[in-house]
Amino acid sequence: MRLLLFSDSHGSVHHLLTMMSRAQREGPVDAILFAGDGIGDLAFLQAGCPVHAVRGNCDLGSSMEKELLLNFGSQQVYLTHGHLHRVKHGLSLLASDALERGAQVAVFGHSHQQGTAIKNGVLCVNPGALSKGEYAMLLKDNNGQPESRFYQL
Repeated sequence: MRLLLFSDSHGSVHHLLTMMSRAQREGPVDAILFAGDGIGDLAFLQAGCPVHAVRGNCDLGSSMEKELLLNFGSQQVYLTHGHLHRVKHGLSLLASDALERGAQVAVFGHSHQQGTAIKNGVLCVNPGALSKGEYAMLLKDNNGQPESRFYQL
């Protein structure tokens, strides 16, 4: 499993194209997960793999879903922007919603803070803000457990 994660592109198409080029040089990407805020930027994405996206608080007028539950083999991934879970004030609500849906991983954005934490057994991953050149990969470690790697353009 090699999932490319990004959020909060906010019109940074150059960063989007650079991220894609770098990620693809490292090997094939199984899917791309976009956690909202810059949904219009996806029009410039030529992925060659499935793209899963949710809307964020700045994606006004978008008909995209606000959350998705995705299945990648044995991994369930909960994708949301995070503003409705108040992620700037903690990850408890996010982790709780992920657990309720059977997800082992929650991918979110909104705070523009790249990082990962395990909360109530859920791996919570914020790829950061692509508008600042931040993104992440979600992989499986040698034991088949999900792990995140962070990148800066």
